[in-house]
Order: sequence, then C-alpha cells, then structure tokens
Amino acid sequence: MKKAKITKKGGYKCAPSGHTVITVPFGTVVDGQIAEWALADKAASAMFDPVADRKVIVPAETKAKRKGRK
Repeated sequence: MKKAKITKKGGYKCAPSGHTVITVPFGTVVDGQIAEWALADKAASAMFDPVADRKVIVPAETKAKRKGRK
C-alpha cells in the first residue's frame, strides 16, 4: 500500500467518493487511492516503509558434485 505526505502549500483537493470534494491539509500522511492521486498530481512526496520494501534473499541451492567411477 502506498503512503504519501501532502507537500502542496494549499493542501490537496480530491473527491474519493465521487461527489464530495475534500481538502487534505498540508503535511498530512495519506494512503490508498488518495496517495496515488496526489503522487500523480505531484502534490505529495512518497513515503517508503523500510519493512515493506525489504526483500528476502535466499541463497542459491548448491548440489554436491557427483562422484565418477574410478
């Protein structure tokens, strides 16, 4: 889930329910659809969660060499 912090001076106006316009004040942290819209309109900066962005690296499995006939 994306999170963003509103960086536009006058706040960010959007209509998430489709008919009622809301104003999100400057400095508010938003998530979900509002965050995606604000990022697309360049009215917010993305916030990254280091735990969610962490990748688990699994080492490659190595097999033992086959012993040949002598």
